[in-house]
Amino acid sequence: MKKERYDGFFGGLYKRNEVFIMLSAVILLGSIFAGYAFAGVLNSVLGGFYGDFQNKIIHGQIQLNTFSLFFNNLNVALLIYIGGAFVGIISAGYLIFNGLFIGYAGTQFPLGDYLVYTLPHGIPELLGIIIAGAAGFRLGSCVLNIFKDLLHMRTDISKGTQFNYIIGMHIDEFWESLKLLFIAAVLLIIAAFIEANLTIAWGNYVKSVL
Repeated sequence: MKKERYDGFFGGLYKRNEVFIMLSAVILLGSIFAGYAFAGVLNSVLGGFYGDFQNKIIHGQIQLNTFSLFFNNLNVALLIYIGGAFVGIISAGYLIFNGLFIGYAGTQFPLGDYLVYTLPHGIPELLGIIIAGAAGFRLGSCVLNIFKDLLHMRTDISKGTQFNYIIGMHIDEFWESLKLLFIAAVLLIIAAFIEANLTIAWGNYVKSVL
């Protein structure tokens, strides 16, 4: 019996994807810090995106309810995940951009207020984006391994047989990426529920007692 059987579903999933999760976390959190620290330099680029984001809220494209917030964040997670099909490069790019945007947005408010009003939903939301990034990197690894094997196909066996064999060899890695994406989606809907129903009340309460 494999040792992974004793790790449990989440423990085994984490161990098999630890490198991808850590890589995703470093990219996202590092980009958040950079976006905050270098907001002045990035203003010419991110200022427009921030203005567009505010307009979406003003015009009701993004509403302060669970489903609207969830689908907005899910869209980000899906872009990060699908970007993994390009060997993870686009996933990394989306992580960097979102991290820079989050950090930049933090400079538009007093830091204390920003933290009070974002931490309750921000923790599961960031975890969800990090895991979506890991899912993208896992998908990228799957695609890369398939292409590597396709380049070494033999001439004495039918290409269809070899193709099916190669896909079968790496299908578990694809399912692994979907498991990570599902966990990311669960975290994002939790974050959306907290943001829509609890964050403002929590922030107002904290500010009232400080």
